[in-house]
Parts: sequence; structure tokens; C-alpha cells
Amino acid sequence: MAAVMFCSCTVDREIEANIMSVELVRIDTIQRYPNYQQKLLTWNSENNIRYITYEPMSSAFTLGSKMKVMMRK
Repeated sequence: MAAVMFCSCTVDREIEANIMSVELVRIDTIQRYPNYQQKLLTWNSENNIRYITYEPMSSAFTLGSKMKVMMRK
């Protein structure tokens, strides 16, 4: 009964986000951990804001690739 009361009193949380188009502008190889290399991808948005992501070395990306991403408002 107590579990039902606690679960029924929770508030739904909504996250507001925008869908933005970003373009891959730079690919670097970095060593984040000893003996482990990753790709550091730099993305540029329409508003000239730069974002970075880390990807495994096995992933394949080309400069100029465009992607849609969701960014929190």
C-alpha cells in the first residue's frame, strides 16, 4: 500500500529540447586512458556553437557530415 502511495505522488517531468542541425568540422585522435585511443569529433551548429563527442576508433565519419541532434533548452 505504501509503495502505491509513493508511486502515485510522483510528478511527471518534461524535458524541453530543440532539434538542431550540426556539421562535423574536425576529427582528432586522442588518448583518454592508458593504451586506449578514441576519436574526438568537433561539431559546429547553425548558431556557431561547438560541441564535442567521443567515438571509438572503429567508427567512421567524414568531415562535413551533417546530423540532427536534440539539445536541451
